[in-house]
Amino acid sequence: MDRAEGYRQDLREKMSERRVSLSAVQVEDYSRLIAAKLNELEPIIHARRIMGFSAIRNEVDLRFFMEAEEVQRKKILLPRVEKSGKLAAVEFESWQSTRPGAFGIMEPTGQVCSLDEIDVVLVPGLVFDAHGYRLGYGRGYYDRFLKLLPKKTFICGVCFEFQVVDDIMPHSGDVPMKWIVTDKSELVIDWDFF
Repeated sequence: MDRAEGYRQDLREKMSERRVSLSAVQVEDYSRLIAAKLNELEPIIHARRIMGFSAIRNEVDLRFFMEAEEVQRKKILLPRVEKSGKLAAVEFESWQSTRPGAFGIMEPTGQVCSLDEIDVVLVPGLVFDAHGYRLGYGRGYYDRFLKLLPKKTFICGVCFEFQVVDDIMPHSGDVPMKWIVTDKSELVIDWDFF
């Protein structure tokens, strides 16, 4: 393992431990703050289709965002790992229409949405950096998925403030976020998007 990969793995472990140490009350409080900020972002206000995610291991809980009245009028999509090993954006109807999928993550059973119809993708991660790059769990699902999206798609990282660092030493193929929203701040990466 080279130095950069060792650094990235160390970051994954430290952030995972710190996030898991949050209480349920902290996760809920921080998630509500993030939901309020997301609902004020212009790309989200004008979006018709928004891809979120099902939280695991004390990730930001997007239920508070998804249940907001203004979001209820939009199509919500959640990721599903297909048999091919690729991530697909799938229409979300309700939590009753989900089932445990890859790694125990709740996945919708609905129809796959075409990538060019997605306006916003909210991306989870263990660590984000000041340049918009992210570290996930290391399986590459989101990295492969994000590369396929049209340039017009608003890609927004969502995490807790302590999960943002200066640099994650990204790989050459990593896709940066255009924006990152935390419980305490917003980090604009790509002003040219607007």
